[in-house]
Amino acid sequence: MLSPRAVLFFTLLLTTSSLTQRARKLSGSASPISTIQAQASFSAQQFAGTWLLVAVGSACRFLQEQGHRAEATTLHTAPQGAAMAVSTFRKLDGICWQVRQLFGDTGVPGRFLLQAPGGRAPVHVVVAETDYQNFAILYLEKARKLSVKLYVRSLPVSDSALDVFEQRVRGANLTEHQIFFFPKYGFCKTTDQFHILNEVPR
Repeated sequence: MLSPRAVLFFTLLLTTSSLTQRARKLSGSASPISTIQAQASFSAQQFAGTWLLVAVGSACRFLQEQGHRAEATTLHTAPQGAAMAVSTFRKLDGICWQVRQLFGDTGVPGRFLLQAPGGRAPVHVVVAETDYQNFAILYLEKARKLSVKLYVRSLPVSDSALDVFEQRVRGANLTEHQIFFFPKYGFCKTTDQFHILNEVPR
């Protein structure tokens, strides 16, 4: 059985406040993320590099109960054609892990689809706002539930970036009590070959 810390590790990778593993199909109703516009003229080349996760806005009950166990999280991105290769680094029980994923091309720059393994529901990802040099705001949707993430290139995070993030959270019908801040220390930079989880489709 996975420990609470291990469950949190995998939950935070794709936090979308989902109450089910499979997307619910509601006829005649657009998905919430379909109304979110991607960054205008999004450039995967400019977006590439290292991002530090600052905060997540989510209604996920597990986050509300276990958010205090969150670990510092680093995201590395690199263009892969029209898709984007993503590696997430985070500690689990004091050991650095790397999770490799692929944000698949949807034909719209800045809008991606993450195919989750094991028959889990796919995750829709939108890079909604970024200046490429300082901050980025990503939306994720799974099972028709949205989460909002704030990433920065370096710490401390600027007040202006926090203001934009909080506005985005409110726009997603979330409250300040549903914002979870991540540690600003203890980031993983590398890991060994025995602690890599590869979720890239083959």
